[in-house]
Amino acid sequence: MDLITKLFDIDFAAFVPKLPVFLGLMRTLMALALLAGPVTMVILAALYLFKPAPEANYNFGYRTYYGMGSVEAWQFSQKIAGLAFGGVGAGLTVAMLIVILFFIGKTLMQVAIMATVCLLVQVVLILAARIVVASLCRKYFDKDGYRRNPAPRFQKRK
Repeated sequence: MDLITKLFDIDFAAFVPKLPVFLGLMRTLMALALLAGPVTMVILAALYLFKPAPEANYNFGYRTYYGMGSVEAWQFSQKIAGLAFGGVGAGLTVAMLIVILFFIGKTLMQVAIMATVCLLVQVVLILAARIVVASLCRKYFDKDGYRRNPAPRFQKRK
């Protein structure tokens, strides 16, 4: 311990009174990390549903191999991605807010384990939403954007 103090010129006694502040900050950072993904998904879903790019591009929008073939396939992929991401994002947001309430009264290690499990669940659900969108685009359109099966048509808002 003396060697570390001499090498790095750290006074651990001065750090100890600030430890509760640091631990409280860690709980807050874990709570924000849990909410970052779901809130981002809800925002992206709103953009895909209400303000999609009019045609396929490489800058903005949810791009799939089968959704880039035609304007109709592009609009279909944006609506499906918006619905899927919005549903998963809203559900995860509510679930993560409930999990954050369980942080109260737990040790920092318990909070870290709960946050890690929740983040892994989020990753799995986000990947599942992506797979659903890609498979629906593949089911209804071919790579050139022509319909394979009658796809549900979405009415444009006026």
